[in-house]
Amino acid sequence: MSAKIDQANIINQNIKALREKLGWNQSKLAKEAGITAATLSKIEKGDGRVPTIVVLSKIASALKVQPYEITGEEPQNLSEADERNREFYRQWDILESLSQKDQDLLKGMAERLKNITEK
Repeated sequence: MSAKIDQANIINQNIKALREKLGWNQSKLAKEAGITAATLSKIEKGDGRVPTIVVLSKIASALKVQPYEITGEEPQNLSEADERNREFYRQWDILESLSQKDQDLLKGMAERLKNITEK
């Protein structure tokens, strides 16, 4: 197998596993990612094509993961603070259901709390 096909297989397996972990069907993930169900179906079927970075980013965002978690690549070296921030937002994905004003208010509070605890 070629490296491209191997990479496509890793991506489609990881997307499917992450989607199933959330209890979502393909339609739900496609809607959350802003892509068509047909596109997601083709990706998960593993026809050997690697999704574009734009599509991959949309899927990763909907799944609340980083693209490297889908591609199987090594993670970026993030600071401990960045990793805590990422985990905080991942845990509190309910923020997305709030109004933008409330989201901004909570994010501001979280930033102030972070600044206090880092001192």
